[in-house]
Amino acid sequence: MTTKHPGPESNPFGFAKTSRAFLSYLDGFMDALVHRDRDTLIAEAGGPASVAAIAVDLVGGFCHAGPLASDRVAALIASVGSAFSHAYARGVRHFAILRDAHDPGTPEFDTFPPHCLASSDESQLVPELLGQLWVNAALDVPKNSLGAWVDDGPFRPWVTDIVARGVTTIVVAGDCTDLCVFHTAMGIRLWASATNRNVRIIVPANLVDTYDLPVDLAATIGAMPHDGNLLHATFLYHLRLNGIEVIRVRYRAGMRRVRHPAGRIAPATRWRSGHTSTQETGGVEEGDSRQ
Repeated sequence: MTTKHPGPESNPFGFAKTSRAFLSYLDGFMDALVHRDRDTLIAEAGGPASVAAIAVDLVGGFCHAGPLASDRVAALIASVGSAFSHAYARGVRHFAILRDAHDPGTPEFDTFPPHCLASSDESQLVPELLGQLWVNAALDVPKNSLGAWVDDGPFRPWVTDIVARGVTTIVVAGDCTDLCVFHTAMGIRLWASATNRNVRIIVPANLVDTYDLPVDLAATIGAMPHDGNLLHATFLYHLRLNGIEVIRVRYRAGMRRVRHPAGRIAPATRWRSGHTSTQETGGVEEGDSRQ
C-alpha cells in the first residue's frame, strides 16, 4: 500500500510534522561535527604550499554599518583573523578576500536593499583585519554578485592557477553560510567535479555564519524572514551533501563557548538582526573530547 504524496504545491500536514525526523537529524548533524586541529589540516594537505584560504564578505556593510549589517557576522571577525593569521604563520601564502562591491544598477538590489556599493566604506574589508600579514598577501576580489566564481574578475583564474600549482585544500570562511559562502564553495566544487580535479574544500562551521531576521520583525519592515540558526545548519548540511567537508576548527583547549550579542537594531534601517545563537567562536570547550 502506498501513500499519495500531497504534491509540490501543498503540504497540508505542515513541515513541523512532516519534517520532524529530518530536523532531528539536522540537530544531530550539527552536534556531531568534529573538531580538527589547524596544523593537522595543513599536514594532511601536504604542507602549507598545498593550502589556500578564502575570506568571504568580512566587510563593513555586513559587519558594522548599513542595511545588511549583522552582529552575528561581526562576531566572526576575530575568529577568522586568528585562524588565517595562524595559517600564515605556518607558511600558507595562498589567500583571497572576496568583497561585495556592487554597481548601483545591479539587479541584486531588487532582492536586497542597496548595500556595499563599490568604493564605499561598506564594501571595504573591516578595519580589525587590516595590517594582518595574510591580508597583505591576499588576492583582493571585489564582486558584483553572491558568487565571485561567475564574475568576470580574478577569482576563477586564481583558483585554477593555484590548483594547477599544487593546492589540494581550500578553506572557505566568512558570510553568509547560505548565500556567498555557499556559492563560493559550490562554485569551486562544481568546477573541480566537471574537470576531474581532486580538491578538498573545507567549510569550518565555527568560521561561517548567517544573519537572523525573525518572522515578526520581517513583517514590520516588509522583508522575507530568515531563521539564522536553521538556515546556517541547513546549508552546512547541503554543502556536506555535495562533498564539501564541514568541520569545526580547534584552537586550543580551555576556550569557552560564547554567544552572539543580542542586536538591538532599528528595523527601519537595518534588517539583519543579531539575535543570540549558539555558534562557537572557534575554541573547544574544556573537556571536549570530540576529535
